[in-house]
Amino acid sequence: MFLGLGILALLGGAILGGVFDAGPAADASPSPTQTVATPSPDPTLEESSPEASPTTTAPTAVPSAAPPSALPDGFVARAEACDEEPSGPTCDNSGAVNDGDPWILVSFRHGKPTDVIEIAIVDSSGTVQDEASLSLSFCETNTDCPGYTYDRFGPLDPGNYEARVTRNGTSAATTSFTVE
Repeated sequence: MFLGLGILALLGGAILGGVFDAGPAADASPSPTQTVATPSPDPTLEESSPEASPTTTAPTAVPSAAPPSALPDGFVARAEACDEEPSGPTCDNSGAVNDGDPWILVSFRHGKPTDVIEIAIVDSSGTVQDEASLSLSFCETNTDCPGYTYDRFGPLDPGNYEARVTRNGTSAATTSFTVE
């Protein structure tokens, strides 16, 4: 029963998030598709202390993704570019090189219901091409919430891009990808 209520709450939050989303930075881009889930823990997000450097954490499954590192309060996130819609907390198909409509997957641990995750797609000149945000209010009273979310971005022109993930305005993860 709790699982059913949790799924219903997640779907409602995703729908409300889409309704209240301010939309992309450029009018020519469609609104990103936003999906939220609270799966069992992501095995690639190892527990680490706030003092841990990225070189002391486990490598990620996709070479284009930076290793996760913990923020001072223990929050940790990992970002990946996916070529297809993810079916879980890791990409089924790498989007390190894609056709311009990548899915950006963000897995996290130690989230709080007051947290907001933002994803900005930045081109090689440093210009934001698209962005999305997600409130972790679906964590409800869980102040140690694990989960993942993914959004679809594009269409993007050929070139090199970086997905920059922040949590409450503080850098949390990045991943790079190329559009051919």
